[in-house]
Amino acid sequence: MRVWPFLLPTFLFLLGFTYFPALEVAMEGLPALGRLLAPENLKALEVTLLYTALTVPLSILLGLLLALAVEGESRLRQVVRALAFHPVVLPTVAFAAVFLYLLNPLGPLRGLLQGLGLQNPLGDPFGAFLAVVLVGVLKDAGLYMLYYLAGLKNVPKELLDAARVDGAGRLATFLRVTWPLLSPTTFFVGVMAALGALRNVDHIFVLTKGGPVGATDHLLYRVYTLGFEYFDVPSASALSLALLVLLSLLALLALPRLERGVHYDA
Repeated sequence: MRVWPFLLPTFLFLLGFTYFPALEVAMEGLPALGRLLAPENLKALEVTLLYTALTVPLSILLGLLLALAVEGESRLRQVVRALAFHPVVLPTVAFAAVFLYLLNPLGPLRGLLQGLGLQNPLGDPFGAFLAVVLVGVLKDAGLYMLYYLAGLKNVPKELLDAARVDGAGRLATFLRVTWPLLSPTTFFVGVMAALGALRNVDHIFVLTKGGPVGATDHLLYRVYTLGFEYFDVPSASALSLALLVLLSLLALLALPRLERGVHYDA
């Protein structure tokens, strides 16, 4: 049985809306690669790498802690699990709008913010960057929690019982038994968090629009700014190629090295 008639519609769709636009971006961006060295573009690259370096480990840590906290079948833990997962089903724009209201100098947290010396967190470069990182981590923490809950259910109970019989405490059992067996889940969550950090910028549109003074000017947000606000298509295309190179390096170089420490067999 020939499969081409079934694959042809999908192939034509990809050709028209993915491959041809990608080729056009490459043709526009290659002559403008020299513009990548502009100070604003280098700043955006620095912000993107720092943002990714912070959000990935924090996302892994928060997802794991939430999974450990709500593991079990009690009704209270199920309620907490649902509350932790709630931000995942919200659009990123709506979730960021909630924090835009909370962090407003006249918002409900103004007393707490003033006590911490943060009169206007989104108007301060450091505060704005931390706010963007916080929203990026909290938005998908519930999803990573579910992945870790599934991983915890696959940990053989016999190994946990054997560790307790040998006198291992809860911390030692987690570090020596549970955590190594969660390495496939951690690897998957880390990849998902890294991809999300490199491509999800909806909350930056709502919270900071790349400011103040470029403190949250993510690479993908700068692509949008150059292409659709300043209509500098060559520079936007060159930055798109740079982002493609980052994703390719993640796929081709970093992932195989990280996967060496993953134990797929219990």
